[in-house]
Amino acid sequence: MANKPVTSRFQGASDAIDLEKLERESQKLLFLGLLVAVSFHAALGAYFMFKKTEVKVAKPLTTELVIRRPRMKKAFEFKKKRVEKRVLEKQTVQQRQPTADIKTRDVSNLNLVGNVASYDFDTSMDANLNTNIQIIEGIDIELTATREPEKQISMKEEMISLEDLDTGQFKAMIIQDPNNKQDISGFVYIATAWGTQLRPPDALKRSVINLVEAVNRYTNINAKVDSHLFLDSRKLFDTPFVYVVSNEAFEVTDIERRNLGEYLRNGGFIVVDNGEPQYEYGQAEASLRQMLRDTLGSDAKFLPIPIDHPLYHSFFDFDDGPPQGAENDSMTSATTSSDASKRQKSTTMNQQVHYLEGITIDNRLVAIYSDKGYAIKWQLSSNNEPQLKMGVNMVVFALTQAGSIAQQKMDLFSTAQ
Repeated sequence: MANKPVTSRFQGASDAIDLEKLERESQKLLFLGLLVAVSFHAALGAYFMFKKTEVKVAKPLTTELVIRRPRMKKAFEFKKKRVEKRVLEKQTVQQRQPTADIKTRDVSNLNLVGNVASYDFDTSMDANLNTNIQIIEGIDIELTATREPEKQISMKEEMISLEDLDTGQFKAMIIQDPNNKQDISGFVYIATAWGTQLRPPDALKRSVINLVEAVNRYTNINAKVDSHLFLDSRKLFDTPFVYVVSNEAFEVTDIERRNLGEYLRNGGFIVVDNGEPQYEYGQAEASLRQMLRDTLGSDAKFLPIPIDHPLYHSFFDFDDGPPQGAENDSMTSATTSSDASKRQKSTTMNQQVHYLEGITIDNRLVAIYSDKGYAIKWQLSSNNEPQLKMGVNMVVFALTQAGSIAQQKMDLFSTAQ
C-alpha cells in the first residue's frame, strides 16, 4: 500500500495552488488585454480621424417653368377658337310717351269776365250771346260785369292770400317789396329734373333738401321739396325753377329736347350743375353742355355772367362773384365718383372757376351752367353757408326775373289795396 501524505486538520485543497505562478499569469493576461484594447481604440480613432465625411444639405426649393406643347383634341383644331369681330352699334333709347298737350278753345261769348292770359296759353273767357238786345227809348240801361276785362284779379277784393293759392296748382307764387329785395314772401316747390338717361347721383340727392331748408331759413318764402320732374312732361311748364345735376354721360331724347326748349323760351329757368367739377372736359360736363345745345340750338351761347348781374344781388350781395364750389376740392372725387375706375376720364384737375356761365334769350337769362359743383357743397352738413346763399339767390332770381313763369302767374293777381 502506498503511503498517503500526511495532512493536518487545517490544510485544504487550495493550499496546493501556486500563488506566485497564478499572479504572473494574471498580470500577463491583463497586460495583453490592455494592449488589445488600446490598439483597437487607437485604430478606431485613426479611422474616424482620417475618414472624409460628407454633409448633406437640403436642396433649396426651386420653381421650374415647364412649357408643354398644346394638346389637340381633334385633328387640326386648337382648344381656343377665334372670336368674331365686334360690331359697335349705338344704343337705341326708347323715348317716353309725351303727355297730352294742353289745348285751349276760343269761345266767343258776352264779355263778362275778360281774357285770362297765362305764359303761352290764352284762354278766352268772353261771353257773347250773339243776340240783339232791344233797349226801350228813354230808358238808359247799363250792363256792368263783376270784373272789367283785361284786369287783374284783386286778391283783396277776393279775400285771398298767397297761402290760399298754395293748393298744388301753382308751383310758385311770391310777393316782393320793390324797395327792399329781402322783403319777399310766398311759396315755391323745388325739385330735380330727370330724363330717360339723366339721373342725379345718389350721393347728391340731399342737395335739394338742404337748399330748400336754406330758402326757408334765410327768406320768408315757404319752400318745399317737390317730386322729381321729367324733361318731357308738360308739368315742367308750371315750374319756375328747374335744377339738373349729373356726374356721368347721358343723352336726351327728341321729345325731351323739344319740350325743354319750349319751356325755356316761354319763361322757364334751369340751373345745370356739373357733378364732377374736378375733371376738366369730363363726361358730365360734355353731356350737360350738349343737352343745352341740342335744346336751344343756335341760341345756346355760353357767356360768363358778369359780377354786376342781378343774379348776384337778388337777395344776398356777392360783390366778388360766385363763391368757390367743389371744383378744386380733394374730397370731390371720393364723394361723387365711386365707379370712376369703370369710366375713362381726363385726369387734368380744374383750377378755381371764378364765374358762372349763362344763356340769355331776348334779354332774359334762361339757363345757368355751373362748373363749380355746388350740389356737392349743398349736401354737406357744415362749411357750406356761402354756397347755400348762392343757391338762395338762384331761386329768388328765378322767381322775380321779368318774364319768368312765376311773374306770369302773378300777373293774374293784384295785391293793390
